[in-house]
Amino acid sequence: MEKRTKNISTEVADVDSKGIVTIQVTQFDKYDSDKDRLMKGALTKTWKEGKQIHLVDHWMGVMNFVGLPVKKDPVNGIIESKLNLNKQIGKDLYEDYKFSLENGRSLQHSHGFMPLKDKYEENEKGGFDFYEVKQFEYSTVLYGAVEDTPIHNIKSKKEAVEIIGILENKLKTLNISDEYGKQIEEHINQLKTLLAFQPEQSTEKEAVLNTSEVLEMFNNFKI
Repeated sequence: MEKRTKNISTEVADVDSKGIVTIQVTQFDKYDSDKDRLMKGALTKTWKEGKQIHLVDHWMGVMNFVGLPVKKDPVNGIIESKLNLNKQIGKDLYEDYKFSLENGRSLQHSHGFMPLKDKYEENEKGGFDFYEVKQFEYSTVLYGAVEDTPIHNIKSKKEAVEIIGILENKLKTLNISDEYGKQIEEHINQLKTLLAFQPEQSTEKEAVLNTSEVLEMFNNFKI
């Protein structure tokens, strides 16, 4: 079976001044959107071997390598991960973790793993139950966007205005790089473009087309 990545809605438990973040990267014995389950004990051996790395958005390569685990709890799927604060991407991510925690939000997390042969089986829902896997990495995902409110889920102008406020607050309060700041500004401008669009001034067909273009531009934008 091929390598898999799994996303879950997670909470950041703590962020300390040395760049160590306490994060939950998976949940056990629960069905995901693919109807798969990672069973309790599936990570015990691979976490004991200690070969995992912390990435951003599963992008392999030195530029997106941001940290290493310093402590792992295989019973609860929790990792204490030390970010490399000597790298700008690590500093920016650290600021995002702090900002999110202070504002009652959470960055999301995912992990990439390979199921071991004869250690998984099809379950009653049509997915798979994984009893042992080899985990390669865990990632902070949706980095640089509004963490748990993707643009395609915005349902009202009020919500869009609130998200613009969150992003503008990031620019004012986070100690981030100029490059990251410019990318947040682009997110804000794209949202304002969406807000400024007036469907009553165009045909229904044009409205759908123009709105979709803005959404596609935003969703394809990565940091």
